[in-house]
Amino acid sequence: MQVNPFRALLPTLEKIGATDSFFAAVKEDFPQFMQQGFFESRPNAAIYICAIQTPVHNALGIIASAHVQDYLEGAIKRHENTIPAKEAVQIQLWKEQQAMVKPVLLAYPSVAAIEGWMQKMMTQKQAQLTIPFPDEGQTYQVWEISDPTELQYIQELFAAFVPRAYIADGHHRCSSSALLYEQTLPRGNADPYFLAAFFPSTQLYIQAYHRLLDEVELPVEDLLQQLEVFFLIEALEQPEAPRHKFELCFLVENKAFRLNWRPELLERYRWEKAILDTQLFNEVILPNVFGIVDARQSTRLTYLEGVKGMARLHHEQQNKAQRVAFALYPVDLQEMMILADHNQSLPPKSTWFEPRMKNGVVVKAFNLFST
Repeated sequence: MQVNPFRALLPTLEKIGATDSFFAAVKEDFPQFMQQGFFESRPNAAIYICAIQTPVHNALGIIASAHVQDYLEGAIKRHENTIPAKEAVQIQLWKEQQAMVKPVLLAYPSVAAIEGWMQKMMTQKQAQLTIPFPDEGQTYQVWEISDPTELQYIQELFAAFVPRAYIADGHHRCSSSALLYEQTLPRGNADPYFLAAFFPSTQLYIQAYHRLLDEVELPVEDLLQQLEVFFLIEALEQPEAPRHKFELCFLVENKAFRLNWRPELLERYRWEKAILDTQLFNEVILPNVFGIVDARQSTRLTYLEGVKGMARLHHEQQNKAQRVAFALYPVDLQEMMILADHNQSLPPKSTWFEPRMKNGVVVKAFNLFST
């Protein structure tokens, strides 16, 4: 796996007031922020160590340029299908911004030597940036590594011990980078690198994506009767998050139920590389109970990130008539990797990785559209 140094644009924190609002606006307002001097170009090519502290989790990774060829040749594994229209929008955004303001988040199997190197660099060097995000209780710290000897060492470690990485967040940014490279290659100004954050898989965790369904006109009793064909059902006094894989929580009107897939249904999927609740939900429940045959195209189906909690899901379900909700258990990271290794895609909105990289902490500029 290639990790490459690059000349980054970093935020000039002394000019920035409220960090939460500033970095939330970077995606849309980066060109104006650049003109106003809120970012500076670093003098040397570097790789960056990034530490993210949240109220519930800490993570440590590397921000570098990844090579498009690693993606095209399958060393960077994907687990979602991309949509051409979204890729076109992404490329147009880069054309307007002349920069990539958010890295693709890549997970790789943990390597002790790489993590040890990061810890050593953090003790030997002062952090280049320390960015608090008070609204979320998070702190980002960034160390700049530009010493040629250290850069060569970390590149050799990745080349030797990281044969593959997995896209955790940013499938469209990754595929759009490859498309952009192919489009600009004949003009001679193609950039084969894109901004990526490499985090050990042990430093990341997956939250669930919950489902909300609208225009559900069946009475509760009829819904439960249909669901009972596929689930063992238990009434709950209040909404509860699923405790394990193959368990869901169903919210309808002011009632909550625990659902467990029937063993005979799971037996039908025993030959799959991995059996996912999201897959079963899309293939079994949506068409047979709610008449939805294509989850991607349905306007009745919306999603809620599991990180927002059961109280928020309950509120959203109660907020609209004829709406029901299903809480799912998070997909296992190892199962995601297994499916990616076999070139299989997960259903839409199967994974929500934490922590997620923020826009504008480290920026990669390019100039591909001047002609």
